Amino acid sequence: MKFWGAVSVLAALTVSGCRSPGHVLGRRAPAPVELPVVGRAPIEPDVAAIPATSVRPLQRPEQYRQLTAAECRHLAIRQAPFATDLDQHADNHPPAFRRIQKNATRQAEVSRLVRGYAADELRNRAAADALTEFYQLLQAEGQWDRLRSAHHELHTQIMAAEKAEATGFKDRADIPALRRRLLDLEAQLAQVQATIAALNASLRSRLGLLAHDPLPLWPSDPLRVKPDDVDADQAVLIGLHYRPDLNLLRVLADGTAGELTNAVLQSVSPLLASTKSSHPLTALLGPIFAPLLKEPHRQQAEANARVRSALLARERQAEAEIRAAAVLLRGHRATIAARAMDVQHIDRRIAELETRQQSGLNVSAELATARLERHQADSALLRAVIDWHTTEVKLRQAMGLLIRE
Repeated sequence: MKFWGAVSVLAALTVSGCRSPGHVLGRRAPAPVELPVVGRAPIEPDVAAIPATSVRPLQRPEQYRQLTAAECRHLAIRQAPFATDLDQHADNHPPAFRRIQKNATRQAEVSRLVRGYAADELRNRAAADALTEFYQLLQAEGQWDRLRSAHHELHTQIMAAEKAEATGFKDRADIPALRRRLLDLEAQLAQVQATIAALNASLRSRLGLLAHDPLPLWPSDPLRVKPDDVDADQAVLIGLHYRPDLNLLRVLADGTAGELTNAVLQSVSPLLASTKSSHPLTALLGPIFAPLLKEPHRQQAEANARVRSALLARERQAEAEIRAAAVLLRGHRATIAARAMDVQHIDRRIAELETRQQSGLNVSAELATARLERHQADSALLRAVIDWHTTEVKLRQAMGLLIRE
C-alpha cells in the first residue's frame, strides 16, 4: 500500500507540474523578420583607401631568439594546460592512516594513475601542436628568403627589359607580365610575413615565452630527412604500449576506479556516462523504490564494459593513425626525392646558360627565367621536407613518444 501510495503522489505531482512551453514562458515566439528583396549586383572590393603604387616588401629583423625543436618540445610539455593540476590533484594523495583506510589508499593510487595518464596525454598533444607550428614557422621563414630572392631576380629582369626597350629594342620579355608577377610576389611576401607574426604569437603562448619580446623566434633545425622506412608493425606495438590515453582506459577497465570511470566516460561521450536523476522527489522516494533500482555492482560492471569497448575502439584508432603516418612518411620522402632532382636539373640548366653567357651569347632572358624557376623548385622542395617533418611529429604523437624522448 505504501508503494502504490507513493506512485499516486508521484503521478499527481507530475501531472500538476506539466505546462506547455508557451504557458511556462508566458509569451509567444517573435514573428520572423522578413528581409527586403533585391536583384543581383556586381560584387567589387572597395580599395580606394589603398595607395595604387607598388608597396615594397618589409625587411625581416637581423636578430632573433633561437629556438630548437628539442627546446620547443620541452617547453610545450612544461606549459601543457592543466597537466600539472592533474598530477597534483588532492585525490592522488593517500590518507594519513593507510592501514585503516585501505579502500581510500587504493582509490588514491588509481586516481594517481588515471590523472597521471590524462596529464601525459595533454602533454603529448601540447608537444605535437607546438612542434607542428615550429615547422610551419621554419617553412615560412625559409619561404620568405626564397620569395625575396625571386623578387630581386624579377626586379632585375624588369629593369633590364625596360633599359632594352628604352634603347629601341622590341619588348621580348613582356614587361607588363613581369610587373604582374612582381606584384604577386609582393602579395605573397606580405602574406608570409603575417603568417610569421601569427606563428610567433601562438608559439610564445604555447611555450610560456614573453608575449611582448621585440625579437622574433628563429626556428633552428637541420631538417634532416631519414632515409629508412618506418616498420609499421613495430610502431603499432610501441604505440599501443606507450600511448597514455590507452593506458588510462586500461587502468579504468579493471573496475576499481569508481566515480573516475564515469568521469572519463563523460569525456569520451556524454551519452556513455551513467545519468543520475536530479529531481527532488528522487531523494524523498528513493528508499521506497530501492528494490526496483539497479544494484551498484551492476552499474559498475556496465560502466567497466563501456570502458573496455572504448579501449578497443581507441586501440583501433591508434593503430590506424600510426599506420597512416608511416605510409605518409614514405610518400613524402618520394616527393622530396623528386623535388630534389628537379632542383638539380634546374641547377644544371643555369650552369649551362651561364657558360653560354660567358662565351658572349645573349641568354639573359633565359637565364633569368631559369633562376626564377630555381626559386620555385627550391620552395617546393622546402614544403615537401616540412611535410615530412610534420608527419613525423604526428607519428610520434600517435605512438605516445613525444613525452618520452
